[in-house]
Amino acid sequence: MLTRPAASPQRLHPVRRAVMAVAAVLSLAGCATLPREGFTAAEQAVASPPGFENVRFPENSPQLAAVIETALRPDSQGDITALALSGGGANGAFGAGVLYAWSQSGELPSFQLVTGVSTGALTAPFAFLGKGWEERMRRSYTEGPVYHLLKAKGLYSLLTPGVFSRAPLDDLVGSYVTDDLMRAVAAEHLRGRRLLVATTNLDTEQLIIWDMGAIARHGGPEARKLFAQVLVASASVPGVFQPSLIPVEGQGHAFAEMHVDGQTESAFFAVPPALVLSHAPDTTLNRVRYFVIINGQLEGRFAVTKRSSLPILARSFDTAARASLRQTVITTSEFCRIHGCQMRFTDIPDTERDDPLDFSPAHVKSLFAAGMEAMRQGRAWQSTLPAL
Repeated sequence: MLTRPAASPQRLHPVRRAVMAVAAVLSLAGCATLPREGFTAAEQAVASPPGFENVRFPENSPQLAAVIETALRPDSQGDITALALSGGGANGAFGAGVLYAWSQSGELPSFQLVTGVSTGALTAPFAFLGKGWEERMRRSYTEGPVYHLLKAKGLYSLLTPGVFSRAPLDDLVGSYVTDDLMRAVAAEHLRGRRLLVATTNLDTEQLIIWDMGAIARHGGPEARKLFAQVLVASASVPGVFQPSLIPVEGQGHAFAEMHVDGQTESAFFAVPPALVLSHAPDTTLNRVRYFVIINGQLEGRFAVTKRSSLPILARSFDTAARASLRQTVITTSEFCRIHGCQMRFTDIPDTERDDPLDFSPAHVKSLFAAGMEAMRQGRAWQSTLPAL
């Protein structure tokens, strides 16, 4: 396994320190419990947002596999391309930089399928729409609002399910989920392309995949509201932001589901379990080029962990997240090997710092520039996994 040079003893970023401290307090005190209306498993099993049918699917559903298989059909040039965007918080600036340079080069594909998780969900609509939308994507990652996403609530955070106010994230997403974006997504959906975003339903412990084009096609203010809710939910890191309560209705009972960061279940979403486990040959899969943007670093880094509760907790969470990321990459790579599709991936270079909670201008701009530079120099895409 490749390793990085020895680092100085690990220091906790102030934001991570705050998150871990409050998480530790809450785990002991249990003081962040707010009332919710109850509902049954039977009601939840058939629930959907009022007025929206067939806009979301559990990760393991055959319907989702059918949606993806239908999307992965040759375009007018005979190409089949797909893109998966991982989570990673502030690290999403790297993926945005890759896409920005790719679009500017004039070679960004018109992907038949784009999927996004967490920060990747925020980038996914721009990647899906492609040329002409890259400036909005750049502004969303490199200008003022993103630097203020982590707005502390002080002691009030002990009484609510989130260390930081979610208002800045709501405002950021609301600023670019505009009527023209909704119309553009709906138009591409009608062409057969699919934009999918993942959230985690904490009530069912399932990864839920939302068909954002189907939502956009519905039209009107309710569609725009749900579209934004899903994006915010996918990026709502548990403990950092409060969960999203999405109104649904099942068996005549109206209630709200609790959704959080899709990365809670999966680092990124590329291939549903129903396709992974299927033994039926699909002759089109060997023509698919699958691009995966990893807003993080696959390989572990050396740092001496302090013998203290918060550094141990933080390092443990980072280790678990990286292990999940590697496993998802390996599973996707193996699926492509078996079915003959081409998988290309990119991750943050060793020269950059992997810190999802650092939204400082210096860190975000450095990652965005690193993504652009990797793309422009032709070293972004790799096809061979390191010895993980």
